Formats: sequence, structure tokens, C-alpha cells
Amino acid sequence: MSLARHPQVIRLRQQLDAAPWLRWALLGIGLLLALFVLQALEATRTQWQKDSIEEETKLRRIKALQGQDVWLARARQASELHRGLLAQLPQVNTQGAAQAAVQAWLQSLANGTPDPQRVRIAVDGASPVEAMPGVLRIRGSLQGSLSPRQALNVARSIESAENLVVIDAFDLRSDPNGSATIRMSAYYRVAAAPAAEVAP
Repeated sequence: MSLARHPQVIRLRQQLDAAPWLRWALLGIGLLLALFVLQALEATRTQWQKDSIEEETKLRRIKALQGQDVWLARARQASELHRGLLAQLPQVNTQGAAQAAVQAWLQSLANGTPDPQRVRIAVDGASPVEAMPGVLRIRGSLQGSLSPRQALNVARSIESAENLVVIDAFDLRSDPNGSATIRMSAYYRVAAAPAAEVAP
């Protein structure tokens, strides 16, 4: 038996024919159901769009983190350079010992010139390096009657020192006496003081 000949379908048709307003009511219900379905679809689409934006943001963050390995490698390189730099710093027990070492070294450079009596050396006080705890900076200078060739030889001796020494300023005057001034900074590590033993 076909659906059109089913008794309940025939009864429903008879009721619709007897009451035309029922057709309009069914049509309104259908429209409301269609609106509800459209709203549900729109809400679902909006949620999918939000999820897609969040996933895209996560993907961008992950891609941005891929380059972080470079920073880790650079941090390792910086640590190795720092250790290499510390290896170039001679260790002393006190600041006074560092100043005395710089003064003796500058005096040996002055004695290596043709006329040591005309070369003056000076050593300033030691100052701690803020970025490197336990490291001292001792400023010194060598000034005297030196020809350009002699002054360059002294500068080369300073730059080729085994310890870390930096030339801060190099003034060379082409007057008849041939004076030159070389200012430099030497770096030392202060030995850590041994921990005090606690009496039993």
C-alpha cells in the first residue's frame, strides 16, 4: 500500500481541507524549523572559523619557534667564547698583585726601547668589570720620545701579549722629538678567597 493511501495520511488531508489555517500553521512551523537549522549551521560555521584562526595562530607560533635552535646554538657559542676569554686572563691573588704585574710588564716594554730613560710608565688603580664578576681592569700608559717605528714596535708587543691586553688610545706626534703615548687596559682574574673553616 502506498503512503498516499495510508489511512492516517487520508485523515490528515481531510483535516487540512476542513481547516485551511492548519496549512498556514504547518507552513509557519516549517519556516521556523528552517530558521533554527540555518542558525545552527551559522553557529557551527562561526565556531569552525574560530577554531581555524586558533589553529593558524598555533601554527605560526610553532613556525616561529623553529628558529629558536639558532639562539640555543648562539648561546653555546657565547658560553665557549666566554670560557676562552677567561682562559686569557691571568689569575692573581690581590688587586695589588695585578697592578704590580702590569707595572713590571710596562717597565720591560720601556726597557726594550733605545732610550728607556726617556720613556715614562704609569699604572692606574684596578677597577672591577661589571659584566664579569671577579675580573679586574688595570689601566696603564707608556709615554716618551719614540720614533713612529719604535712606537709601532711597542704597540705590536702589547697586542701580541699572551694575556688579554687592549690598546685604548695610541697618540703619535711627528715633532722633532718623536713623542708617542700608548694607553692600554690589562685584565686579570682575582682568585676566589677560600671559604673560612668553621671551628668544631
